[in-house]
Amino acid sequence: MGKYKICPSCKTKNEPTLFECVNCEADLTGVKITDDETDRMIKEMEASQPQTAKKLVRVCECGAKNPPNARKCSVCNEEISDIPPTPAEAEEQISIAYVLSSLDGQYVYKMITDEVVIGRENCMSEYLSNKSYVSRVHAKLLLVDGELYIENMSNTNFTYVNNKKIMERTKLQEGDEIGLGGMNMNGKRQEQAAYFLVRVGQCM
Repeated sequence: MGKYKICPSCKTKNEPTLFECVNCEADLTGVKITDDETDRMIKEMEASQPQTAKKLVRVCECGAKNPPNARKCSVCNEEISDIPPTPAEAEEQISIAYVLSSLDGQYVYKMITDEVVIGRENCMSEYLSNKSYVSRVHAKLLLVDGELYIENMSNTNFTYVNNKKIMERTKLQEGDEIGLGGMNMNGKRQEQAAYFLVRVGQCM
């Protein structure tokens, strides 16, 4: 069996398409698919460091830490199956990573500084330069005490969070939709505006 799901109850290997264990009928809906190579690496690393009992993770290039058998990054959705699992750092060294992912899937931006101005002629310009509804200086992203906030800086096209025009600094959370220069009207978004989803993960 190449890829499989390991039953959390009886440890039986099941076909990846199954939702119930063939042995004990336990629910496999939330069980991640793994394979022999990943399983072997995890067991070898855990056996080599029994005294530390460190949790293993796959660290994506975006900095997010994922379960050792994850195939795609939970933050940026990149393929990570070829990244070997490594021991996680101590819990106190883990921090939150905020990522903005464009709705069209063409661009991902990781927040790596405490403050950044975004717009057609500022940060993210490589993606925003052709979006005519986005101002040259459109919005400011800020990290304050580990939380991500956004402020509108455009007097013409404005900034929206979850389809509401923001008038002051607004806190962002996982799954929030940011609209730069546009909003969702009757199920349609303006093509010349830019739209992002806020993704949150853990990084070292």
